[in-house]
Amino acid sequence: MQTERFETFIDAILAIMMTVMVLKIPQPETLTFTGIWDLKIMYLAYIISFIVLFSIWDHHRKFFEKVQNIDDHVIWMYSVLIFFTTFVPYLTAWVAHKPYDLVPEIMFGFIFFIVNILFVVSTALTIKKDTHNTLLEQISYNKIFIMNTTLFIIGAIIATHGYPIIMMIICLLTIITWNLLTHYQETYKTGEN
Repeated sequence: MQTERFETFIDAILAIMMTVMVLKIPQPETLTFTGIWDLKIMYLAYIISFIVLFSIWDHHRKFFEKVQNIDDHVIWMYSVLIFFTTFVPYLTAWVAHKPYDLVPEIMFGFIFFIVNILFVVSTALTIKKDTHNTLLEQISYNKIFIMNTTLFIIGAIIATHGYPIIMMIICLLTIITWNLLTHYQETYKTGEN
């Protein structure tokens, strides 16, 4: 099965999620620097979530430039990924309103961790199902997955010991490592100079 309709579907869902998130940020009470500064945690949560959603889209775009065929298993695995990804706007709003509460912060980190796992699993399944595609042989997320899992565990430990806002920072660090390492490893290199 060709990938174009599937890619368009994923693109649309991610675009909608990015748009919905910004609509959850209230207007400043006053149009002053102080009024804007009062919403700094909301802006931070939005920025982190936007970067995560954009990175999912960007990696998805680069990856599917190489993918030639998918099947129903791949579509269903990606539907599970997208299902959990759709919680990002909800949890972003929750953590933005309660940044120093443990439960929203842990849930925020947990959904990012689940999305991280599902992205790796979805990618591995797609590579496995596109059997004769040599362009996919070099793609591996093992190092990134191990590093990000370690960061999430450290973040959860620190958060439960009285610093819940650290989960937002850990989520930001994981997406930075994801983007830097895929760039450094030339994960999506096409062989062109």
